[in-house]
Amino acid sequence: METNFRKQILGIIIGISLVMNLKSQTISPQSINSAGIAGQPSNVSLSFTVGELVVLSETDSGGNTLGNGFTSSAASVVTAILEPDASLLNVKVYPNPTSDMLYVDIVTTKLEWVYAEITDELGKLVVSEKYAGITNHIGVNSSKWKAGLYFLNLKDSAHNTIGNYKIVKQ
Repeated sequence: METNFRKQILGIIIGISLVMNLKSQTISPQSINSAGIAGQPSNVSLSFTVGELVVLSETDSGGNTLGNGFTSSAASVVTAILEPDASLLNVKVYPNPTSDMLYVDIVTTKLEWVYAEITDELGKLVVSEKYAGITNHIGVNSSKWKAGLYFLNLKDSAHNTIGNYKIVKQ
């Protein structure tokens, strides 16, 4: 009977030891999502992290946290130099930075035609197109552009600039 009792105690100790050992090897993933907007009324910068598994994090006395690990994220930066009046032209420009395709979605507009001109940082015209002023999904192939800074100018039928965006080509 005493041998059975010792075996049960030994089994319990081994079981607890295994559970504690397995528990100590578990990593609890934490999703850290951050978003921020900075700039002046005419300039906007937006960046975000989709998700990040934090393996180690350090916090300083000011409450700032730095995490090490790996990330699976997407980032987008839209920098409007001149934001169009949304009642006249409401657009979405993405992704920025771009590598292959730049999209301009005309969400709503009162314009009959929308002219899109893209220039490089030296002012050289790269693209000039005319689009019907309806809800439209415009794709501009940027795969052959050199890496650098470009400007998207949206114009009305009288060629007045109504919107201007800074585009980064990677």
